[in-house]
Amino acid sequence: MKVDISRYLDLRRDIHRHPELSNQETETTERIRRFLKRDGLALQTFSNCAGGFVRLDQGKERTLCMRADIDALPLTEKTGLPFASVNPGVMHACGHDMHTAIAAGIACELNRVRDRLNCNLVVLFQPAEESSPIGGARPIVESGFLEEQRIDALYGLHNWPSLLVGEIGVKPGAIMAASDRFHIEIIGRTAHAAEPHLGVDAIMIASKIDCALVQDLRHEVDPFDPISVSIGAFSTEGRYNIVCEHAALDGTVRSTHEGTREYLHRRIREIAEGIARTYGGEAKVEITRGYGVVDNDPRLYEAFAECAKRVIGADNIHTDIHPSLIGEDMYYYGTRIPILYFHLGSESQHPLHSNQYLPKEACIETGIDLMTEFFLSQA
Repeated sequence: MKVDISRYLDLRRDIHRHPELSNQETETTERIRRFLKRDGLALQTFSNCAGGFVRLDQGKERTLCMRADIDALPLTEKTGLPFASVNPGVMHACGHDMHTAIAAGIACELNRVRDRLNCNLVVLFQPAEESSPIGGARPIVESGFLEEQRIDALYGLHNWPSLLVGEIGVKPGAIMAASDRFHIEIIGRTAHAAEPHLGVDAIMIASKIDCALVQDLRHEVDPFDPISVSIGAFSTEGRYNIVCEHAALDGTVRSTHEGTREYLHRRIREIAEGIARTYGGEAKVEITRGYGVVDNDPRLYEAFAECAKRVIGADNIHTDIHPSLIGEDMYYYGTRIPILYFHLGSESQHPLHSNQYLPKEACIETGIDLMTEFFLSQA
């Protein structure tokens, strides 16, 4: 069903201009509430977090859910948009403002033709997706929301800068990776820099650990098994003429199979401790499990892909995609019920989480058209 998206563009720009960080989305929730109220829809809020949901109850046996995330990132925006963020150091650099507008459009448009729905529909506005390792999905799931609303399957999307507007990427099985953090503390021994043999250089040890994890560990895993190990922070303390006693590495490890995930956790610990010990130092490793793998249910995939062919055309559906190594708390829903997650083409020259990220707003129309037609086709 084709819709006039002008009012949904207004919502997107309003939210983009006033972004809020994870677990702080109170004003964003209020903006969504006011917007939906104009269409006679009541946003039901959560007692344990921001966000909320709308339920279109048709008295049907089956209940489906569309989920959108609503939080922003701690970045200073550099897009030059006339509706750029007015909140210092906060920006919708991952396009959650687009997701929110799409979800609101789905709720409003289907509410107008709700007599055509052959299922009950819940539209969920979820906070704190960026807040790994807990995220916003976990407390919602643990609150009993899925059971209380009797949700049978849940759907979600992410705007995707490498795909053209009008295209989607979707596949059965793993589509988003497990996302874990690690912190490695290296302990050496001080000495005069002119007598390095009398000390233990924590910086040198940390550098070797960095190379071993980022470059060498890749060779221990099947080339067709997607993984990533990245060091995002290397911190130390000391003086130019003193052998450094302390250094720390903070990084992330991504994987798409649970067996590989466990293997990487073990090897990160063994490699770091082994290198430190070889050079007379000590390494203390902490690994924090974050979001797990987002696995698309094969039956949901088949039904969704079939509908998408009718709505956007088979040539615009990419099913030969590799799993993304980006993490997503959509995973938590999948531990309870079948889920389907897909990538929506947004055609940005800059990547996700860039302070210049600029997705094309036309993807909002594609998202609303596709998902309204999909939900209307479900029983």
